[in-house]
Amino acid sequence: MGIETLGLVIGTLFFTEIFSLCAAAFFLFLDKGNTFAESAAYAIITIFMLLSFIHQISFITGIPLIATGLETIFLLASLLLIFRHRSYIRGIFKALKNVASINPIAFTFLGVCLIYMAIHAILPIPKEFQNELYAISLYEKNGFFPLGAASEFPAFLPVNHLILFNTFLRFDTHAGAGIFCFLAYLSIGFSTYALARRYSWQGTAFTTSILVMSMPRLVVQAIYPSTQIISVAVALFCILALYRSCELPTLMDLLLLILGLFFCISENISSMIFAPILFVLSWVVLFRRHGIAVWTSLLGKNPYALLAIAPALIFSQSWLFLSNHLNKGTLPGPFSAIAFNPDGIQGALANFIRYIFEAFNAAAPIEIFFEKIFKWSMAENLEAFYDFLVIPFLGDSGAAQAFHLAWNPGGIFSFGPVGFFLVLPALVYAVLKAPRRLKSVAIAFFVYFYLASLILAWTPGNAKFFEIFYVCSGFSIAFFLPPWRFTKTKRCAFQAAGCILLFLTLLAAS
Repeated sequence: MGIETLGLVIGTLFFTEIFSLCAAAFFLFLDKGNTFAESAAYAIITIFMLLSFIHQISFITGIPLIATGLETIFLLASLLLIFRHRSYIRGIFKALKNVASINPIAFTFLGVCLIYMAIHAILPIPKEFQNELYAISLYEKNGFFPLGAASEFPAFLPVNHLILFNTFLRFDTHAGAGIFCFLAYLSIGFSTYALARRYSWQGTAFTTSILVMSMPRLVVQAIYPSTQIISVAVALFCILALYRSCELPTLMDLLLLILGLFFCISENISSMIFAPILFVLSWVVLFRRHGIAVWTSLLGKNPYALLAIAPALIFSQSWLFLSNHLNKGTLPGPFSAIAFNPDGIQGALANFIRYIFEAFNAAAPIEIFFEKIFKWSMAENLEAFYDFLVIPFLGDSGAAQAFHLAWNPGGIFSFGPVGFFLVLPALVYAVLKAPRRLKSVAIAFFVYFYLASLILAWTPGNAKFFEIFYVCSGFSIAFFLPPWRFTKTKRCAFQAAGCILLFLTLLAAS
C-alpha cells in the first residue's frame, strides 16, 4: 500500500471518528428537544469546542497522550450513545424526506454537491496550509511555555480553531483534515435554516439556506481547508444559541452561548472584531427579555455550570496572550502585517463606499458572460463610475493601496449576487420593519460593517473580513421574502439560481 493510499485510509478513519462524535452529540441535542437543524448545528460546533479544548490542554502541557486518550474515551462513549439512540435514525430519514418532498429537485441537487464536497474533504490539504500547522505540532509535542520563551519561535495567534487540524497531523497524515471545513459549511447551512424558520415557512427557509450556501467564497472554503469558515460557523452558532436562550432560558443554551463567545476568538481579525459586538448584543437582548434574576438563578442553582469555567479560560486565550506579551512584546505575525485606516471617519466612509462597489461587482459569472459575449466589462465601468463619483471628494482616504476593481479569476470566489441583491436589502429591511430581536441583530451587523471600515485600511484582499457580515446575516433573507410575495414559482427560481451558482463554483474551484 502506497504512502498516499495509506494517508487516505487514515484520513477516512478519522473522518468516521469525527462523524461519530457529531452524530452522538446530534442525538443528545435531539433528545433535549432541539429541532433537527438546531441539533445538527449545535452538534458540530460543540464537538469542535470539545476537540479544541482537548488539544489545547495537550498543546499547553506538551503531553500528546492527553489528546489521544481523551479522544478514545469520547469516541467509545459516542458509539454507545449512537447505539442507545438508534431509534432516532428513522425520524432523521423522515425529516429529510419531508424537506425533499417540498423541494425535490433542489434537495437532490444539493445532496449530490454535498457528497462531492465530503469526498473532497478526505483529500490531502494544500502545502501552504500544512506549513501553518507545523508550529502547532511542534509545540504540542514539546509544551507551549518552554518553547514560547525561546527567541527563535514566533509569537502565536489564537489557536482555538487552528488546533483542530492537529487531530489529523499528529499522525503525519494530511488527508482528511478538510472534514472540519466541510462540517463548518454544514453547520452554517443548518444554523441558517434554523434561524430562517423563525421568520418563514419551511420552503422559504430551505431556499434561504441554499442561497447562503451557494456563496462562492463559502463553497471554496468548504473544500480547501482554512480557519475562516470555522470562525463564521462559530459566530452563527452563537446567534442561534442567543435566539434559543431568549425564547426559553435554559442552562444548556446559556452555557453554549458563553463558551461560543469565547470560542469566537481566533487568528482571524474579523472574529476578533465581531466577538465584542456579539457579547454586547447578547447582553442587551437577554437582559432586556428576561432580566438578570433568571440568569443568575440558572447559574446559581446548577453546580454543573462550574464545569464551563475551565474551557472558558482556555478558549479566552488569555494564557496565550499573556505568554506572547511577556516573551515577545509584539503583535504576532499576520496581525502586525494588517494595514489600519489612518483617516478616521472620512476613511471609514470611503471604505464603506468601496465595499459596496465590491459587493456589486462580486457577481463574477455575470462579469465573465458580458466580457466574453459582449466584450463589455462590468468591473471597468464600475471603476470608472467610482473614479467620477468618489475620488474628487474622498480621494484615497482609508486605503492602503489604490482602489482597483478590474476582475481577476480569483474574483469568482466572492459572495456572489446573493450578498448585494439579497443580504444587504434584507438587513436594511430588518432595521426598518423587523421585530425587535431581528432588528437588534441587523443593527449589530451594520455596526460590524462600520467598525471593519473604520479600523482596517482598504486592500484588495479585504473581502475575507466581511464573510461574517454576509454569511451570518443571510438568514434575514427569510424575513425579506414573506409568503405573500414569495410564490412557489419564485421559490423554485431562487433555488435554481442558488444551485447553478453552487455547481459553477465547484466546477471552477476543482
